[in-house]
Amino acid sequence: MYDQERADRAIGFIEHFIHIPKMRGSPLFKLELWQKALISAIFGFVDKQTGYRKYQECFLFVGRKNSKSVLGAAIALYMLLADGEDGPEVYSAATDRKQARIVWEYAKIMVAHDPNLKKYIKTKFNSLECKTNFGKFVPLSKNSGSMDGLNISCLLIDELHAIKDRNIYDVLKGGTYARKQPLTIIMSTGGYSEQDSIFDVKYEEYRNIIEGYTTGKYTDETTLPIIYELDDKKEIADEANWIKANPNLGISKSLKQLRTEFNKATLNERTMRDLLVKQFNFREAAKEAFFDMQDVVNKNTFNIANFSGAYYVGGVDLSETTDLTCATALIARDDKLYVEQMYWIPEDTLQDHIERDKVPYDIWIADGWLRTCPGNVIDQKVVCQWFVDLQNKYGVYAYKIGYDAYNAQYLTRDLQDTFGTALCVKVPQTFKGLSSQMFLSKAYFKAKKINYNYNPVFLWCLLNTDAVTDTQGNIKPYKNRNLRKRIDGYSSFLDAFCVYLDNKDNLF
Repeated sequence: MYDQERADRAIGFIEHFIHIPKMRGSPLFKLELWQKALISAIFGFVDKQTGYRKYQECFLFVGRKNSKSVLGAAIALYMLLADGEDGPEVYSAATDRKQARIVWEYAKIMVAHDPNLKKYIKTKFNSLECKTNFGKFVPLSKNSGSMDGLNISCLLIDELHAIKDRNIYDVLKGGTYARKQPLTIIMSTGGYSEQDSIFDVKYEEYRNIIEGYTTGKYTDETTLPIIYELDDKKEIADEANWIKANPNLGISKSLKQLRTEFNKATLNERTMRDLLVKQFNFREAAKEAFFDMQDVVNKNTFNIANFSGAYYVGGVDLSETTDLTCATALIARDDKLYVEQMYWIPEDTLQDHIERDKVPYDIWIADGWLRTCPGNVIDQKVVCQWFVDLQNKYGVYAYKIGYDAYNAQYLTRDLQDTFGTALCVKVPQTFKGLSSQMFLSKAYFKAKKINYNYNPVFLWCLLNTDAVTDTQGNIKPYKNRNLRKRIDGYSSFLDAFCVYLDNKDNLF
């Protein structure tokens, strides 16, 4: 049920006792309509039987300079002083201590500016302590030592996109389980996407909650996601749409300044990408990535068994120990390309790769996207056997298989012995040999002509792929010297794609 009195109590506390920090005259916090809606929903919806709050987690996703940290500090003080919890423990957390202290510092200034708050809250070097209920508000970070053992009544996580260690969220969230009505406030602006990061995982969860009210596929009545973002990049051209990602535009965020930054960004693609991410909450791949995230994400799936009798073009990217080995089968039908892949990793190095690369290889193995090879090197015979299995199990047949000649002499011999001497096609790994094909593959992805069964390993590889350019403007794949970022899935696909482009008129 909705309890208007409880909603008004939280709003009244903020508007009567909270002064806006770092603003001339330190005026009282006059909540905007969107802020009142958020506060009302969090504190107004309660369980009919117990009276406890319905929502235990709230996600606020807004562009920069929309007063999210100030709002978070105001909520923290309400939870510390006026929520009715005995011995409340309020914590702010972030990727480092400096970021974690931002919300806490705002709260400290708010206390200093209001004589009523100062009566009840004592400011110490690293905490705010309430005398009457034995409560405390403390900033944390991953460098704060062990986070286990906390009995959290309110948790504020600032800039979720910057947190790389998923364990921080899990440990802190676990600290709320002993409370009857804990509250977690997660706030973030946009950030560059990294496959399987805590931000991407939670963002998808929140989107599924919102979409679940229409589709019924997923529901979670304890979580309140509030996402401010534009619906499409095309909307950026009209200033009237900017408020979609910036609800405080013209109040705490200057429209004139944003307009100036936007005009500058039109002169430089990289500056524009930063602006889209930080000011308008578009999700983009890493700064140097060749592919735009919205272009390569394709959730359509297929069943390869439905292609029985078809020919495919293959591609292989081999490794020894450091990278993944990937094999690709590319089937063309109805003006679309259907991509079936398999990846391999040495069993002895699996745990090291999980810890170093920070991606869930173990989950991908369990889900069937990735396989292990005994020992610490890849046995290339498993690649040949996978192509054999495609034919025997699904009735699809290899027409040509493209490969990078480096370290491939044994594999090509096995493939030719199995499928015939004309099967293997060497793909030159040069600027001239790959440039136009890379650009064309980008166009195919953008047009949603490539269905890859929403393979998370392939998507990760796509988002890791950069392009290095020669003096003539030609390009080829590049992983930007980051040993944690694998591009093998795209390299394997690109070999197949090159062979497909050379043979599509004869084959299809």
